[in-house]
Amino acid sequence: MQRVHMHTPSWMHMHKPNWHTVGVRFDHMIHDPRFWAVLALVALFGLMVLAAILSESTGGTTMTPIYPTYPYVP
Repeated sequence: MQRVHMHTPSWMHMHKPNWHTVGVRFDHMIHDPRFWAVLALVALFGLMVLAAILSESTGGTTMTPIYPTYPYVP
């Protein structure tokens, strides 16, 4: 009995990426100035969120308002 070897069509393995195409698309993406602008905005937003989290008061002493005195009060 002779076995026939059938090749699977290229569309059968859609889960397997074509690394050349992925590399070409990534190369085009990183050479686009909009990519770097968006990356900078995301980094700045992340730094702002981190600064807001780290600068929260820990609930130690509460600040009391300072009321104006004689020369400044009408």
